[in-house]
Amino acid sequence: MSNNNIRTVIEKINKACDNFDFINARKLIEYNMNELSKASYYRLLNSNACVLLKHLIETKNSHQFNGVTRTDLLIIDNINKYCSNFDIAMLKRAIKNSFELLQRPDIFPFLNQDAKIILTDMGAILGSPEIVKEG
Repeated sequence: MSNNNIRTVIEKINKACDNFDFINARKLIEYNMNELSKASYYRLLNSNACVLLKHLIETKNSHQFNGVTRTDLLIIDNINKYCSNFDIAMLKRAIKNSFELLQRPDIFPFLNQDAKIILTDMGAILGSPEIVKEG
């Protein structure tokens, strides 16, 4: 990326952070993270953008970036609803269509307690010490 292009991106990031539009700022930072982490460009970011960049770099380096998409979250939300309502027929359909998603360990924190118990008992996910069966 040329010097002028990255400076334009930095201006957009700074403006987005000033307007508390951290969603767009994050998208721009994630797309240009390699360039922005260079010292010559890092110093051009405002304080909010610097903090956001540091957070994204730390998250990426600590492997906490789970890659859960919005679609994944919608599927998990539906599974949580089916488990809470004990709608087993719809739950089976949801599991059938998204079995690979349920095998990922990074989605486990997004499941509610009902979903964790029911899916573990069904064998759709592996059990976890987080599950505490009551009653």
